[in-house]
Amino acid sequence: MRDEPEASWQRLCRTTLLPLIDALQKEAEGARTREDVENVHRMRVASRRTRSALEVFKDCLPRKARRTWRKDMKALTRALGAARDADVQIEYLKELRGRAPPDSLPGIDFALDLKERHRDDLQGPLVNSLEELEEGSVLERMRSYLQDLPEVGTDWGSYPYAQAVKLIRGRIQDLVSREGCVHREEAIEEHHSMRISAKRLRYSLEIFRPLFEDGLKGALSLIKEMQEKLGDMHDCDVWAADMEATDGLLRDGRMALPPDLAPQEILPGLELVRSDRAAWRKQSYREFVSLWDAMLKDDALGSLQRRLEDAAGEVHDLTARAIEKLEGSPGTVVAVLGDVHGNTLALQAVLEDATRHGAQVILNTGDVLGPFGDPEGAVRAIRSRPSLSVAGNFDLKVLRAREDIGGEEDETLGYSAEGLSQESRSWLLDLPEAMRLEWGGRVLLMVHGSPDSMTEKLEMGTSETRLGELARSAGADIIVSGHSHRPMYRRCGKVRFLNPGSVGRQVDGNPRASYALLSMRPLRVSLRRVDYDLEMATRAIRERGRPEWLAQALHRARAEPSEARKDLESRFLQTTKVYRSYLGEDAHTEQVIRLSTMLFGCMAGELGLGTKDLFLLRCAAALHDIGWTEGGPGHHKMSLRMIMEDYDLPFDPKERRMVAAVARYHRKAQPKGSHALVSTMGRAERRRLEALASLLRLADGLDSSHGGKVRRLGCEVTSDKIILRCDVTGPIEMEERDAHKKGDLIQMVLGRSLEIHWDVG
Repeated sequence: MRDEPEASWQRLCRTTLLPLIDALQKEAEGARTREDVENVHRMRVASRRTRSALEVFKDCLPRKARRTWRKDMKALTRALGAARDADVQIEYLKELRGRAPPDSLPGIDFALDLKERHRDDLQGPLVNSLEELEEGSVLERMRSYLQDLPEVGTDWGSYPYAQAVKLIRGRIQDLVSREGCVHREEAIEEHHSMRISAKRLRYSLEIFRPLFEDGLKGALSLIKEMQEKLGDMHDCDVWAADMEATDGLLRDGRMALPPDLAPQEILPGLELVRSDRAAWRKQSYREFVSLWDAMLKDDALGSLQRRLEDAAGEVHDLTARAIEKLEGSPGTVVAVLGDVHGNTLALQAVLEDATRHGAQVILNTGDVLGPFGDPEGAVRAIRSRPSLSVAGNFDLKVLRAREDIGGEEDETLGYSAEGLSQESRSWLLDLPEAMRLEWGGRVLLMVHGSPDSMTEKLEMGTSETRLGELARSAGADIIVSGHSHRPMYRRCGKVRFLNPGSVGRQVDGNPRASYALLSMRPLRVSLRRVDYDLEMATRAIRERGRPEWLAQALHRARAEPSEARKDLESRFLQTTKVYRSYLGEDAHTEQVIRLSTMLFGCMAGELGLGTKDLFLLRCAAALHDIGWTEGGPGHHKMSLRMIMEDYDLPFDPKERRMVAAVARYHRKAQPKGSHALVSTMGRAERRRLEALASLLRLADGLDSSHGGKVRRLGCEVTSDKIILRCDVTGPIEMEERDAHKKGDLIQMVLGRSLEIHWDVG
């Protein structure tokens, strides 16, 4: 028999998901036949709500089936979303045409024809997605499983309310942390992020409606209106970018036109679209600001949170206590730590030192699990104190390995999960990948790697350029991260970056445990190193029956010479000056440098690459398109020649040859022994070329439209796949096509297929 908390949670799962499955099935035929554009709209909303519910109720659902259902729902949502966006644009153009002056009609008709043909192209993938859903009996299998769960009762018990408090508090916190952009009309990207936060809060509230007599009607109405205003603003921003791109293509003569239509006939219509959407955005923005200010004045979100907490019996766990301490006192001392990797002796030493220095709250940057001691003890030590945590990439790798391959997981992953309780597993799986806090008048963003990628390393060697990119996009005053195992505190403009280093495994030459103390008012940061009994830690590893190489790994704290790292960074900056002398400030080149860096962070270990290789890759990314300045076809070959001949570039002969070769193979053919430059390379050098070129090719494919649409990416390499997850904005037809095409070399190098998931925000 199920215990009461589990049964009540399963009842809510059934109550939430069964109506969504009904809605999906009801709208499917209309979406297939295009009888009514609203069929697609309603089905899209139902698919988004289903995806959200599958994540919230993951503990109620079979693991393997849940992953399949989420994947199928994501593919369906993507197809429906693209179709719905096109439908909305077409309806708008038709409405605009009815009130447009005669001289604007050719341009509007031209844009309408483009959108309608684009919508026709989208119907095929949408129908395919619907057919795959039907052929796999996905919805019927979901329905069959859910119908076996307990039916709704009259008493929900306290457990679902406690879950509501936990989830909604985080959603509210994420939304409010973005308040800084509300009164800045030009903050387009921040408004887009705020729209996503509002949408997630709305869907989460909808899940918990059955727990309340009024169905949370007032709160839902407010958040829905806010989301719609932000959505109108985003739609206008998309139109503005679209019109600017179309206008540029027309003026440059690069857009195909009907023979009886001249560019000057089209431009008035495009200008009308641009001005009309700009006016609508301005109006939507004013209404959004008014709505936000009224919400703050009424303390609507605070009232909502208090109502949830009252319903849950005023749940105050240690996470809530940590938040209360931060909100109540900007002077609270916080211990910032991460990368414990199961080393409980080191963690205990850090916690004792932090307590002596007045720390009342823990901020944990992730990777609690590891093979260097007691994983369960490490989790419990952090959970037993007021603490806030984010997920680490190694934590997730351990947990997913256990789910995916059972008892056959990698040896290290097995040791890292040894003795881990179901309670601790659930806690780790529930951790967010990022957490925003408002504390002492500043916004703090905590992540494991970087705001762009869980596996990107931020450290003293990270370039000022890269930190500047992150500072501009993160929307935070302080960015706290881990993963690199190297302590760092730097300032870039007004944004501060803090990495506490690693508690459990050092790589910087200093064997002592590392963490940081932080307080906000006044702002104080102290990077600290703490002695712990290293010999006892290694003995504990041996006594647990783990291999000797793990025991010795704690002693191998190698440091890369700081002067060497500074030299590489200095030479990369010199390389960027050379590329800009050819291309100027080129957004595509900067994006390829950024994407190459993130891909390297994900896959360097699998490819056997090190710090020097990252330098070579970034230089090749900076120079890969300089051949365009010579004009004509074959710019990749021209880039090779120019790199070999430009002695302002700070390379020795071997480096020059490698950078030139990597840049040359960013497109077209793969490296071949018959090619002149490759024929001079030994086997090891050629393998290095293939590895670096594979990353550059893929990065270039991910920005094939030159639109900077990939905002973040992460990847996972399994035994048979390279799984790439990309957060993107706007239409990505070119990126979808070319990323797979240019992923040919990485598939060959790693001997695995490439699978790309696009999350369109």
